[in-house]
Amino acid sequence: MNEQLHMPYPQRHTPSLFWPIILIAGGSVLLLSNLGYLPTPSWNLLWKLWPVFLIALGIDVMIGRRTILGVVISSILMLILVGGVLILVFFAHQIPALTNLARQPELQHEELHYPLDDIAAATVQIAWPSNTGKLTASTEEDQLLTGALDYYGSLHFETRVANHTAAIELANSYARPIFELNSFTAPYAGQWELALHPAVELALDMETGSGSTTLDLRKLQLTALALDAGSGPVELRLPAASTFSGLINGGSGYLVITLPEKVGLRIELDSGSGSFRPAERFRLVAGTRTADGSWETEHYDSADYQIELEIDQGSGSISVN
Repeated sequence: MNEQLHMPYPQRHTPSLFWPIILIAGGSVLLLSNLGYLPTPSWNLLWKLWPVFLIALGIDVMIGRRTILGVVISSILMLILVGGVLILVFFAHQIPALTNLARQPELQHEELHYPLDDIAAATVQIAWPSNTGKLTASTEEDQLLTGALDYYGSLHFETRVANHTAAIELANSYARPIFELNSFTAPYAGQWELALHPAVELALDMETGSGSTTLDLRKLQLTALALDAGSGPVELRLPAASTFSGLINGGSGYLVITLPEKVGLRIELDSGSGSFRPAERFRLVAGTRTADGSWETEHYDSADYQIELEIDQGSGSISVN
């Protein structure tokens, strides 16, 4: 028979040096640590440089698994990356810039006091951080705003006054690294406690984060309300003696709205994926119970104080009591 059976040659896989280089680098770091050459700042810096691992893996996938020449080139590039990281880690405690980069953030505390003076109205913008927060009415007659704040990073507190009206901005700036070392060893501690004068007309603009936030506005005088809820639970207690319109952008967290007995409330709901649970005293005046709709309390038109809320729900559930 002249027929020849052609068998395919087995494909040869180009060897990869990615894992050998990573293992050698890891062993070198552990050896230096056991010998006492890697103090705490060096470990903190090494943790912040972990994305270099992904860069090295990308080089290996893109170049090192195609040809022998690619293996050589990718190995040289990975050795440069890994060697550079080891040099930075080894000398981190001797270089001030690297020491500052490796330093773990410290939880700071600050007390805020802003005098009332002759202020009759105020616009207040608050961007809450990811820790627990509470806003309530102040008991100090001569203070427009008081606060006790725990925070990482820096605090932004700006005030302006014109024609007996104050403009206040309060926010926390902290670029928290992904997979930060102390996030595995300690919880994100601290809280914000703020209080505003109950006799001042307030326009509130607030943005909450992933922490639990309580906004107790029952004794405050509101002229406007804007709330951008985050992923944490929010408890919103509405004022007992104010007429105003407000806008709420719901997040993924649970939102509980509590209404004082003698206040009328109208809700224009743009429903989301979460549930909406109004109390029995609310009646549906437009739309459907399972989609967009308008809800009102009984005797809304005759109430002494009337609140209108436009709610863009989001994915979190909302209950109104």
